Amino acid sequence: MKSDGKSSEGDSGDVPSEDAPVRLCPVCHAPLMAGRSGEFCPICMLREGLEEDVEAQKESFTGSASLSPDHGFEHYELALTPEGTPVELGRGAMGITYKAFDLELRCPVALKVIGERYVGDEGARRRFLREARAAASVRHPNVASVFHLGRTGRNYFYAMEFVEGETLDRLIKRSGRVEVRQALEVTSQVAAGLAAVHKQNLIHRDIKPANIMVSLEERGAGMVKIIDLGLAKAFNESLAETAISTPGAFAGTPEFASPEQILGLVVDIRSDLYSLGITLWEMVTGQVPFRGAPAEVLYQHQHKPLPGAQLNGVPQPIVALLEVLLEKDPAHRFQTPTELLEILATVKNSVLTGRRLLKTVRVQVSSSADVQKERNMAARLIHSIATEFNLPVSAPDLHFRRLVEANSVLQQDESMTDRTELGSLILCPYFSPYEKRETDRGQEISSSAV
Repeated sequence: MKSDGKSSEGDSGDVPSEDAPVRLCPVCHAPLMAGRSGEFCPICMLREGLEEDVEAQKESFTGSASLSPDHGFEHYELALTPEGTPVELGRGAMGITYKAFDLELRCPVALKVIGERYVGDEGARRRFLREARAAASVRHPNVASVFHLGRTGRNYFYAMEFVEGETLDRLIKRSGRVEVRQALEVTSQVAAGLAAVHKQNLIHRDIKPANIMVSLEERGAGMVKIIDLGLAKAFNESLAETAISTPGAFAGTPEFASPEQILGLVVDIRSDLYSLGITLWEMVTGQVPFRGAPAEVLYQHQHKPLPGAQLNGVPQPIVALLEVLLEKDPAHRFQTPTELLEILATVKNSVLTGRRLLKTVRVQVSSSADVQKERNMAARLIHSIATEFNLPVSAPDLHFRRLVEANSVLQQDESMTDRTELGSLILCPYFSPYEKRETDRGQEISSSAV
């Protein structure tokens, strides 16, 4: 075809004829297009724009203009400080958690990398993998989600959601203590997260402020997340798995460990609730109840009473709540996170209204049959004891609650001899069918009261 004297590459608006040869981009081989400043490749321009967008997001996230390729983990790159060092979020028993950037999803993540001293250690590798899988099994708004497990060279790592805010530990150190309503809000959300952990038949074993991320608002609302399941274990895991998860004699943090955890006994979710109680104590007082060298702290958890003087100025309902959470015998604590969540609404209301809460002492009475005469006799005996010590007695209730409002109790019990000096306990009759059992001497027990 002969040219008409006009260039097909000329002025803007010129469109090449259908018979004109198609010019290709020398980089990506896509067809070139005509523009005001000449030909251009739309594919290369799109790629260049996307790359600039990614770099801009990384720069705004890390505060650094570039990320070293040496710090890459598959499609994740570690965020760097202006000095070029990785941004560290925390250190745990098995590894270090860094800020990172997901190049594919273009969002920040938290990347936990197995510690260098464990690289090549098969036992450590199995513990790290078990940790990642345990964390990935929990899906709840109050537990940081794990969504990728990978390996780069000899390093194992897993990626989890990046949680905005600060650790509860930093918040306490920055503010001295946490306002009461916010402390109860944090406790509620952590308890909700523990309920999800409990549902997966897991035990956290290291609940403490450093493992809780918070982003609170002035009125107490906000987001709270458990961010580390590094010591989590299944309640019914085999002895072999337990050996993998606890290479030493003690796993946990002394200041927040339960007495049974310290003794190396079998622990369950009630141990995590004890640790949550210590966390609440530190929030409202600015300090943990037991301090000193690790051995001294472990001893105090097992044998020393709670230092009540630290709670001066703390609302009475929270004091009562702490006393139940921090019972040394797990049978006397809340038995599940769900039970704790149910009572927290009452605690919050009591703090707002200024009403007192009483701890319930359950008096168990069992009989060989539904013998009303025996039960009436037991009820009279319980009321006699209550009168002697000026304690209220609640009506038998199938839905046993470890804390009740004093006002509701006084309305039920008209036998109180001195209503002006109401103590901190309430007796609750609990009638149960008799179950035949034997003492060490082989003697039968016909009834009991505890």
